[in-house]
Amino acid sequence: MRAGYTTNAGKYLDRVGEFLRRRPVEHSVLLNAAATRIGEDVAGPGPNHWFWVEDGEDVVATAQHTPPHGVYLSTGPPEAMRIFAATLWRLYPELPGVTGLGKAAHEFAAEWSRLGGPHATPGMRQGLYAAEEVNIPFGIAGRFRPACDADAPMLCDWLDHFVTEAGLASRAKNEVASRIDAGQLFVWEAGNVVVSMAAITVAQGGVSRVQLVYTPPQHRGRGFASACVAGLTARELTTPGRTCMLNTDLSNPTSNGIYQAIGYRRVG
Repeated sequence: MRAGYTTNAGKYLDRVGEFLRRRPVEHSVLLNAAATRIGEDVAGPGPNHWFWVEDGEDVVATAQHTPPHGVYLSTGPPEAMRIFAATLWRLYPELPGVTGLGKAAHEFAAEWSRLGGPHATPGMRQGLYAAEEVNIPFGIAGRFRPACDADAPMLCDWLDHFVTEAGLASRAKNEVASRIDAGQLFVWEAGNVVVSMAAITVAQGGVSRVQLVYTPPQHRGRGFASACVAGLTARELTTPGRTCMLNTDLSNPTSNGIYQAIGYRRVG
């Protein structure tokens, strides 16, 4: 096996797109991150790097590093994850972390530590869920609608709270405006008050990813998030062949229960 990499997202997708689309649910983050960065060599404090491992002529694993984030791994054999670790060790020895499916992140982290990096500590266990049909909850007051410009100031504030509660890296304020303009941010409105939000990515490989699901504390426990996510999922699934997916923090039984109740099944 041997590694290849580029700083050009378009060239990366040309090389690995077929491999990633064989499992588009598991590889949704990789597909979407690369597609949204085509034409950009730099988006952050350093260059984006796009990696793959070949076995003969076949791609068997891919990875991405988009600073300031850690590396994100595809599915693939353990040897490929060790090759990624050795390659990243030379390019970016201060790497802050790694995310991957199954045991991929563990294989990478073990090799990273063996090369001289610090001991790796698990930060979050996430569930990967997918839905091809949806159960709309009944009896939830309000309506589902696209977010509009008038919602933006409040939703920007919600984004800050979402990031803090989830323990994630900060996100750009203009993300709300750009998603509204692109028709990718939606809300649940009850009694003329916006009470919950959820976003969707552009479909890649037939898979749309639900993101940024947030309900302020004062509106929780009334089914608003369930209704908002179910409405958004139903909207996406009107496209023939479409699948929706999302990630959850497995330490949060409430969110995991909500998504399963409306039709999402855990796949990884």
